[in-house]
Amino acid sequence: MAQENEKPWWSELPSEVGGDVIVANVGAGAQGVAVGKNLAGISQFTQGAPTPDDKHIIEQRMAEVEAALAKVRDQLDPTKAAMADFQMKLLRGELVKTDENETPSASTITQVGDWLLDNLPDIAEAVVGLFATPAVGKVVGKAGDAAIKWARRRFGHSAA
Repeated sequence: MAQENEKPWWSELPSEVGGDVIVANVGAGAQGVAVGKNLAGISQFTQGAPTPDDKHIIEQRMAEVEAALAKVRDQLDPTKAAMADFQMKLLRGELVKTDENETPSASTITQVGDWLLDNLPDIAEAVVGLFATPAVGKVVGKAGDAAIKWARRRFGHSAA
């Protein structure tokens, strides 16, 4: 679960962000860099690239979701329990892609996130806490525009 003083990463996106959202990793120490198609319309949101420490944080948050799942496992039919395990494995595989040369799959992240939230409401709080974690936000940002829009729509207060 995100700490009380920790805002979810998507709440930091400017409300006017819409249309094309371009996510780019810029080298450490770079200043005054803009990435985009139309220099007059660029809004920048700096979150940074995922780090090895982020991978550790993501692993901890995944363990919290898995613990929440374990608490309700005996209430699930065997098919749904097996599907939940499969979905968690897929999600972990994408969210731990923190290395510079790895690209997480936006479609896998969003489909698994939707499945968990839609099919396992008893663990929704843990799933939301996972996605609200800034380290996870960096990976979602790295996955691209579709994943960012999904997170804002699914979790954000000013979803488009």
